[in-house]
Amino acid sequence: MTSPEEHVVRQRVVRWAKRVGVALAFLAVIAYTCISVISAGVLTRTNNRPPSLTPADLGTDARPWSVMAEDGITLRGCYLPTEERRRLIVIVHGMRSSWDRLAQLGRDLNTRGFDVLMFDLRGHGSSDPHRLTMGRAERSDVRVALMWAKIEGFSPERVGWLGHSMGGSTVLMEAAENMEITAAVLDSPFGNLPELLDQQLTLHSHLPKFFNPGIILAAHLVYGVRTDDLVPIESARKWGKRPLLLIHGEEDTIVPIEQGRLMADRVGESCEALFLPDVRHTEAYERLGDRYADAVASFFDRHLK
Repeated sequence: MTSPEEHVVRQRVVRWAKRVGVALAFLAVIAYTCISVISAGVLTRTNNRPPSLTPADLGTDARPWSVMAEDGITLRGCYLPTEERRRLIVIVHGMRSSWDRLAQLGRDLNTRGFDVLMFDLRGHGSSDPHRLTMGRAERSDVRVALMWAKIEGFSPERVGWLGHSMGGSTVLMEAAENMEITAAVLDSPFGNLPELLDQQLTLHSHLPKFFNPGIILAAHLVYGVRTDDLVPIESARKWGKRPLLLIHGEEDTIVPIEQGRLMADRVGESCEALFLPDVRHTEAYERLGDRYADAVASFFDRHLK
């Protein structure tokens, strides 16, 4: 039997242990929340930086380009004209990239007879700062580029879209509701962002996977970046009979090739697919060079008026 004094001491210890447990649980929740909020802020931060080259570096014909989006964000880039000004290719870069990284591809397509517009999405390169939204707000950048093209005399059926990674996914999601996007080449687009984040977020956050739900929730509630409905594979169902060329490397470790195959299947008969062995994420142009530019130019030669 325990004495009354021992019983009192034991009760005090139990109460103290409960209080410590509650305090530790509260601190754990606070720590989890803070880490999630900080990580979400880092992962959606702007990617503005000075360009590695200017339009003047591409030749005397290259022109600086800028336009204001619907919400007042100014986009900047480079326009490569031709004398004929008959067909335009708009290049849309991927996440954490910028137009200057695709400048050589733009020049290659320009020498094949196309006007080429390369620009920085919001929050990238030299365009105005904006938090990364993985294609949601970036869709308005696609719309304003199309609006500019029409003002310049390029009707929608004379405008082709070349989207890399997130840029390709953005073009596809906008095209689901915008029939004025009439032909596109998509290189390594993601097809299901929630699934991709579940697989890839730990690689970017460097945190255990149990932080993923907190980071995604914080991105939405704190920074206004919602990702749960960004599923371009579903947008692909609405592509219809418009011509589409899908390029995807079979060794892509960022966007699994399975997402590319499923996207091609959802688009249907109007999709031409190039699934390339030994090619990683958006590496096709780097690996194939002129053959890549020839394939893109040939596609748009056939499908732009």
